[in-house]
Amino acid sequence: MIELKMRSILKQVKSENPQKRYEALDQLFQYKQDEGLEIQIDVLKEVIKTAASGFPERVDNWDNPSFYLIDFVCDFPMSEVVEGLLKHFDGLDLQAKERAIEFLLGTEDEEIFYLLEEKIVGLIQSSENFLIPIRELANYPMLIKGILDKTLDKLDSKYYKFMLYDLLLSLNSSGYEKGYQKGIVLPSLLKDYQMEKEEYLKFDADFSSKYVYTAWKNSYFAVRTRIRLFISLMEYYFSEEVGAELEQAMRFRDPFIQTEALLVCIGKNLPYNASKLAEAANQIETAEMVYWELKEKNLEHLYPIKEGKQPHLAKTRLFSTIINLPEEEEGVIRFPEDIKVMDKIETENMYGQPVRYYLMSFVENGTKYAGWAGGYALEDGDDTAELWDGSYTDFVEWDAASIEEHKAAFFKKRAEEQQEHESSIYYESSPRLSRGAWFFLGLAIVHWVKAVFTGFAEDSIPILVLLTVIGGGLCVYELSNNKKRRVQIVGQQLVKVDGSKQHVIEIAEIKKVEYNKKNVVVYNKKNEVAFSFPLRWVRYDLFYAHIKEHTNHLKEQPFIQS
Repeated sequence: MIELKMRSILKQVKSENPQKRYEALDQLFQYKQDEGLEIQIDVLKEVIKTAASGFPERVDNWDNPSFYLIDFVCDFPMSEVVEGLLKHFDGLDLQAKERAIEFLLGTEDEEIFYLLEEKIVGLIQSSENFLIPIRELANYPMLIKGILDKTLDKLDSKYYKFMLYDLLLSLNSSGYEKGYQKGIVLPSLLKDYQMEKEEYLKFDADFSSKYVYTAWKNSYFAVRTRIRLFISLMEYYFSEEVGAELEQAMRFRDPFIQTEALLVCIGKNLPYNASKLAEAANQIETAEMVYWELKEKNLEHLYPIKEGKQPHLAKTRLFSTIINLPEEEEGVIRFPEDIKVMDKIETENMYGQPVRYYLMSFVENGTKYAGWAGGYALEDGDDTAELWDGSYTDFVEWDAASIEEHKAAFFKKRAEEQQEHESSIYYESSPRLSRGAWFFLGLAIVHWVKAVFTGFAEDSIPILVLLTVIGGGLCVYELSNNKKRRVQIVGQQLVKVDGSKQHVIEIAEIKKVEYNKKNVVVYNKKNEVAFSFPLRWVRYDLFYAHIKEHTNHLKEQPFIQS
């Protein structure tokens, strides 16, 4: 049983022998890969309790059982896990606390948020290496404000400075409180921008995009990211001095920095050069950035490319796809040049919606390759920028095949991926033993234990045998039937299997999912019951999480009772 193995792991991670700890964490990692894993609540509570206890002194970076145990339980979004994390939070390792905070933010519970604000503020004030969960906090401006109210003095901290600026940008861009604490933030922003600008100017004279991606890389990316962050904040913390900095930034050679400053000026209705906007919209690195930023500001009408926007943006999409590929081979430099649209394909995505892909060619290190950009969602218009991103390249040389052969390879690859997707089981759960079976089995065990210690009376043996036969028989019967009963998410379908009967509904066709004390009921788009199944067939918290994950992409998301 998995529970027994988990308890063994909990003992091993506390071993004084590093090798045993390593083996236990490795086994825990293997279990974490099993998406259909189900574990009793009591064991999950025990995992959290163990994570908050003491461990032997670390011998390496991997040697952090507290973090890995918490990372494991965070895959089980249940109320008992939430309660356990809150109860034992203070005993966790710092990294484990960071993981727990990310998980607890997902509850979107107001009372929990009050506690999280206190914990996050405490960690910022008492620790010099707490990683603030910027991305996870971005959707909760009230919580961000509460944190900033008590930690804004940390803008002077070398470690927390840029994380707090990120929080400030999230708060301002949410519209919840624009210009928050301007009297404190603006002087700090200008001082830090000036220092970072000096770092940037060391690159500006020799700047070229090719240098950025092939030579400078991380040493430059950090400077670019910080400069862009500061310029984005200038939209909310403006002054005459800021205006002068924006004018200068629009003359920098980095297209991203130029464009960032330009968009701030447009957003604040400040003077700008229309030719600069056309240049940014035609620059392969920033074309998409210009379009989407203008659209977000409700200024899409200013986008200078009025026709053929989609094939134009496809070039940027392929460029960003290639430069962001993971570096699998040391010394391989990715910088696509001479990107051209060669042809296009109109097809359907897995939901039956019309999409368009562009067949592209590009040159890298002197070799011409084929690539694909798309798929653009044609339901939103023939020249839409909206897309279900499936851009890629397999680095097949362009001259190795004709255009029709490149297309045939595209459809073959999609068919293989679709077949793999449709047969992939993303969630599976079978019924657990009923209370009746557990009752008779437990009753038999109790009486046998009692008889062992008190002696066997002649009149008790038939009763013991009867209880054992009933309990064992019920368990065997239910276990046999339960093997034929399951709820699954297979590809894009929700499936109920009950013996030889099978009920299927496309996930895109689900209108709502509700449950009561006995059953889970699934409704289709016509608001008709597609099928139902007993609540004990699933651990509902897990089922809910998986259904939400598989419906988040839908334009019309179903109601899933939480």
